[in-house]
Amino acid sequence: METLFCTLTGGPGDEEIYRRAGEIIRAGGLVAFPTETVYGLGGNGLNAASSAKIYAAKGRPSDNPLILHIADIAELAPLVSEIPAAAKRLAEAFWPGPMTLIFSKSSLVPDETTGGLATVAVRMPSHPAAQAFIRAAGVPIAAPSANLSGRPSTTSAAHVREDLDGRIDMILDAGPSDIGLESTIVDLTGSIPVILRPGFIGRERLESILGTVDIDKTVLTKPTEDLRPKAPGMKYRHYAPKAEVTLVEGETAPETILAEAARAAEAGKKTGIICSDETAVLYEAPAARLREEGHSLCVFRAGSRRAPETVARKLFDLLRQLDAEGIETVYSETFAEGELGMAIMNRLRKAAGYRILQAPPAGDNKEEKTMIAIGCDHGGYALKQEILQHLAKRGLETKDLGCFSEASCDYPVYAKAVANAVASGEAEKGILICGTGIGVSITANKVRGIRAAAVSDCFTAEATRLHNDANVLCMGARTLGPGLALKIVDIFLDTPFSGEERHARRIAQIED
Repeated sequence: METLFCTLTGGPGDEEIYRRAGEIIRAGGLVAFPTETVYGLGGNGLNAASSAKIYAAKGRPSDNPLILHIADIAELAPLVSEIPAAAKRLAEAFWPGPMTLIFSKSSLVPDETTGGLATVAVRMPSHPAAQAFIRAAGVPIAAPSANLSGRPSTTSAAHVREDLDGRIDMILDAGPSDIGLESTIVDLTGSIPVILRPGFIGRERLESILGTVDIDKTVLTKPTEDLRPKAPGMKYRHYAPKAEVTLVEGETAPETILAEAARAAEAGKKTGIICSDETAVLYEAPAARLREEGHSLCVFRAGSRRAPETVARKLFDLLRQLDAEGIETVYSETFAEGELGMAIMNRLRKAAGYRILQAPPAGDNKEEKTMIAIGCDHGGYALKQEILQHLAKRGLETKDLGCFSEASCDYPVYAKAVANAVASGEAEKGILICGTGIGVSITANKVRGIRAAAVSDCFTAEATRLHNDANVLCMGARTLGPGLALKIVDIFLDTPFSGEERHARRIAQIED
């Protein structure tokens, strides 16, 4: 089969494309189309043969129900046996939009569309191209995500073409999806509404309208084999790249991820790390070092923890990127399960096949940062204030040992104070600033147990932690701007000692 690939521009030329797409649907064919969530694979929802074609094109189990897409609220009534009051309130609040509602179905909807269930899932997408396409078809559009079954959902027409070219009649391209995760699915057939699949519209917003809303147990845990799915994505392996994905949870997740990923890369596997923008600095330098040594370790930024919508928008594209780069094994951070975070974690758990590794407690980790001692001379006072503010934002406890103004002072006094605080165990690590960083490093290194490193770049900050287990960072206020200085501080504090025998042996010789 030749698949037509049509680019929508939002102009008058689109009308002919929609007309042709509508004809394909009415003739029993399949059209992939954009929505605000992901791309859908559409067929005539009232035609049993069309639904069978959708299952065949995707390689999808036939007991996995499809969602009917409508363009107007008036199209809902013929498809369902009743419209509960709760459905009316939700439709008024969120339709058109990224929410699917489950009703008891009418006899108009064939069992092939609903996976043999007596219920039907319906949604009204807000994407203008989706609405125009549904109107041109003149029938409800049955549509799962436009991907091969089990693979990550498609958020661009290029993704659709990669999976379904030659399997379907037409692909409509309107650019990347805005949200990036499938719609929230809410079951309204019981006494209490139940979220069967979390999405962009979270539990809090639903409860603000309906009161109590439950969450199906399959959202958070692996479904049982005998489950008969009431909504898409509840039972079968879904969203998964070809790589083996492991989620890592716990306070020491970054250290565990880095250790496990390095071990896999050194064993010859093409390895990836999925992380947030905020934590990428913990992995990127060690990954670059491993690549220089001939190992394969890549870091993939999923988006910002402060803006979970960026993670949602990028997630499926990132999972497909793993396949494109031939990654074999992946270790991924987890994300906070807020309104949108629950949907992100639901997709990640399924992508990982519920493979989850618990990182050891922070108390078991020798790199736990309990206190940072900091000191400077008069020339380093301004930079010390910047660093103190930065550490406070990170939630780290500090002990400021001076100096406390820009008046002239002797740096050895403050260098010794910081070194003694670290050597005695009062502080986990120390930071010292003078004009060049050299004088304070010489002073601090005279205290037994101190390994003070004068650092002027990010590579050295990482290397001195990995190789020397340096416990006092020394910097020059005259040679570093605050931007680079803060990056050096983060790398120094967050990079663990490698623990390799050769490095441990050399440190013992230093201490001897």
